[in-house]
Amino acid sequence: MANIAVAGGGFGAASQWGARWINAIKHTYAAEGERRLLWLPVCFGSGIGLYFALPFEPPLWIGFSAALTAGAAAFAFTKRPLLCEAALAVTMLAAGFAVIGETAWQRQAPALERHLGPVTVSGRVVDIDEVERGWRVIVAPDPLPELPADAQPARLRIHVAASSDRLAPGDRVEMRAALYPVPGQIMPGAHDLQREAYFARIGGVGYSYGPAHRVAAADVSGSFGQWLRRLRTEMSRRITAVLPGSTGGGASALITGKRGAVSEPIKEAFRQSGLQHLLAIAGLHLGLVGGFVFFTVRAGLALIPWLALRYPIKKIAAAAALVVLSCYLLLSGAAIPTQRAFVMNGLVFAAILIDRLRISMRICALAAALVLMLEPESRVGVSFQMSFGAVVALIAVYETFGSRLGLLLHGPSWPSRALGYAGAVMLTTVVVTLATDPFSIYHFHRVALYSPLANVVAVPLSAVWTLPWGVVTCLLMPFGLERLALVPMGWGIDLTIFVAQAVAALPGNVWPIPRLPATGLVLVAFGGLWLCLWQQKWRIWGVAAIVAGLAGMAFSRPPDIVIADLGRFLAVRAPDGSYWTTAGHGEQLEASFLSEEVGRPVLRWPAGDVPGVLDCAGERCRYTANGRNVALLTGYSALPADCRGVDAIVSQVPAGFRCRRIIPVVDRIDVWRQGAFALWLDRAGVRIESADGERGERPWVPQHRPHRRH
Repeated sequence: MANIAVAGGGFGAASQWGARWINAIKHTYAAEGERRLLWLPVCFGSGIGLYFALPFEPPLWIGFSAALTAGAAAFAFTKRPLLCEAALAVTMLAAGFAVIGETAWQRQAPALERHLGPVTVSGRVVDIDEVERGWRVIVAPDPLPELPADAQPARLRIHVAASSDRLAPGDRVEMRAALYPVPGQIMPGAHDLQREAYFARIGGVGYSYGPAHRVAAADVSGSFGQWLRRLRTEMSRRITAVLPGSTGGGASALITGKRGAVSEPIKEAFRQSGLQHLLAIAGLHLGLVGGFVFFTVRAGLALIPWLALRYPIKKIAAAAALVVLSCYLLLSGAAIPTQRAFVMNGLVFAAILIDRLRISMRICALAAALVLMLEPESRVGVSFQMSFGAVVALIAVYETFGSRLGLLLHGPSWPSRALGYAGAVMLTTVVVTLATDPFSIYHFHRVALYSPLANVVAVPLSAVWTLPWGVVTCLLMPFGLERLALVPMGWGIDLTIFVAQAVAALPGNVWPIPRLPATGLVLVAFGGLWLCLWQQKWRIWGVAAIVAGLAGMAFSRPPDIVIADLGRFLAVRAPDGSYWTTAGHGEQLEASFLSEEVGRPVLRWPAGDVPGVLDCAGERCRYTANGRNVALLTGYSALPADCRGVDAIVSQVPAGFRCRRIIPVVDRIDVWRQGAFALWLDRAGVRIESADGERGERPWVPQHRPHRRH
């Protein structure tokens, strides 16, 4: 009986302890007040993320029925706040799941499954962008020969020669071209170009043989979207006519959002210096342009006493800024960061019009909800993640420490104001860097160590020089006087390029980082939101989730062997972390993809044997790592495969079925059916993953099946 009494007391104490914790959590949750509403867009985005995480395509009715059921439950629980809010959260999650499912169904279009060409391609130009050598054109093609009606792609992305006719959106075009399926993942978990192309309704890529010819001009009665794309194209051409090369490409990127003319080395310098955000129109650009217009208009009106004393010039300036930002949104192509920035800046100027100015996290939540409803597929894109990650972190920091910094910005002396401005730039740069680094690690697998230094120099330069001249350029362009503003704007861009190259060249600037697993990124994002959206002390719990997510990198390492592109691309990991590949000139794109994914260079296959690592005899090689041996077959002369003394076989040609019952075998047929393969060699054995096996049966994943003869 005594033992029973003690046990009962123990359970009673535990029960009381648990009850106190539950009550404390309820009290803290209730104390958050309206901050609880900020999680509704998070739930909506989580529903979208759940859709992409599934290994199969769910029926459309699941999301809609779940949203209706949860919505009815929320209405039924109106008198029980906690249950009502839980049901609302489920409603938003199901709504996000339903919206992305509906979007995926609407965007479905056939995609090429094999190489075509040379073939005559004719059709209507949807959009065009200048690149280093020629033009990149999106074409809505006429029916292609050799393809049945149900396999005709809706759009093609084709690189055409610089000698092509002067094309514009809406024109009819004709060319001889080689067409290819959209490239698949270079390894499991890598950047998914096929998913991006699916939602853009692009069913194939290619390049033209010789110039592309304009068959007919665009119909003048075309849609507003076509007229706008033609305007953006013409503006970009006029900009690059004054500022050739990457300077003009940078100016075009800042004004029209078209940055194809920026050379790849310059783009890489911007990425390695942490200045890539200056080539994407986002919050910085719209905020600076809106502020420039607002203060310029207000100052100009204030110089006219008759107007300043009779009319609300502050509201007039805010209305002018809204008009300019709306035009900027349309001219820039309305990319995801631009949409987010427009909503947030637009709400600020709209608040001025109604005398309710307050920059808060609610504006950011509203912007996220609008962007996700308009383009739900952007939820898994790097632009959405880095853009909103940076803004959420900035708002949270300035909500907490903004008043202290404001004392310096509005200090009584110029030194204190200068110190406050420098402090604001430094704080903003550090916060943005810390907030976006996890996404940069996940997508690009590297970190630019000196990016704060580059931003401290380049961001003020853009604010006080480059972007104001960009606004003047747009005002002068209707009169053909854009050169007057483009030349000084080019000076600022050239200086920014110099800063990017100088910082990128600093020793130890770029650090390759181990791959961050998807689950780790989810934990980091959830922890960051928990830390930023809440205001009570329990927000600190978010740090634990961030640390747990980043810890996933400790258990991640690059694969030892990668085989992709129908077996044509084979790469193995060298002892120093780089990769050797048998690929020739035709697989340079795959080599660059792999280098981006692993953060290491991809080198040519060694001319001779590497003792203890690689031993080759003709088209048969033996690769050794971590005590495991893999036979690499690079040609038909290596057949039949020898199963003895190896732990696996990787073949660039069909290897047959002789060894499959004994050891793992991956050959060209397997890559054709399941996409790229990656192999990890460990003491415990050989682990194999396939790209399409990880993605599952989704609409954007090719489902290759052998053709049966009737």
